[in-house]
Order: sequence, then C-alpha cells, then structure tokens
Amino acid sequence: MSKIVILSVQLGTSQILNNLLEEIAGQNPNLAEWLKQLDPLPIIKECVVNAIDRLGQMPGISKEANISDYFGNIDYAYNSQLIGALKTDKLPHGLGFKVNDQGAVEFVADEYTTEWRQEIKRLRELFTDAFLAEATNSILTILGYEVVVSSSLANNGGLFFHLEGVKQ
Repeated sequence: MSKIVILSVQLGTSQILNNLLEEIAGQNPNLAEWLKQLDPLPIIKECVVNAIDRLGQMPGISKEANISDYFGNIDYAYNSQLIGALKTDKLPHGLGFKVNDQGAVEFVADEYTTEWRQEIKRLRELFTDAFLAEATNSILTILGYEVVVSSSLANNGGLFFHLEGVKQ
C-alpha cells in the first residue's frame, strides 16, 4: 500500500486542470498518452459542481440555482446555462458559474456596487481553491487512488484543503 499527501496548504491557480494533468503526465509518458484520450469537459463540470457544493456548506454561503440582476430580476433562459450559484449576505444576487465549450469556467454576477465586487472577488478566490482540490481529487481517482478531502477556514477567511490519496 502506498500513501501520498498531495496538498496541505492554501490553493490558488488559474490553469488548474491542465497544470495538474501536465505534471502527472510528465512523470509517466504512458500515462500522458492515456490522458490525451480523456475528454476533460465532463471532469471540469463535475469539479465545478463539487466545488459549489463544498462552498455551499460553509457558514454564510448558500448554494443556489439562479442569480439575479440589481433589481432582483431572474433571466431563466440565461440561468439555465449555469451549473450553480453562490449567495451571501454581501452578495444577495449571487455569483453564477458556467463552463463554456472550451472547458473554461465563467463567473457571472451583477457587479453594481463596490461591496458586491469585493464579495465576488472573495468568492472567486474561494471557488478557485475548492476547484483545485476537486480537480486534484478527480485526477487521483482516475489514477486509482482512494481520496479523502477535508477543508478548514483560515483566520483570513481563506480555505485550506488537505487531500490524502491512498492506492492499494
């Protein structure tokens, strides 16, 4: 049985899935060929769903299906494209998440007030951290590891993730 500890520090990066796949592939050329066959879009979408779920369990953040504009109007045709949304007291109209055809995660929100813009920035950073943990979890699972993810809040409001993968 081998045991690896992947992350125990605060996370944050933008090319998350590609960087992780390249790093793993760089260690094993045969694995690199196999990884090229994977369609990353379903993996990315699953990671977005899992990151939203994880953040929606945090105190002060609720997981929602829709966002609205400054006036509280919901465009259901547009919201049907969202994977989900997060709302807080400081961002009552929410921050929405969608994945475009190229696999890029798009953030959608009304940035009308300075307070909303600050909260959008905070939620985007929390989401990036959660998404990185979920992407790492997915890759390790694909590689045959049994993964346990835990998270905790830092004093500055950020998230710390600890991923532990065990391959038997």
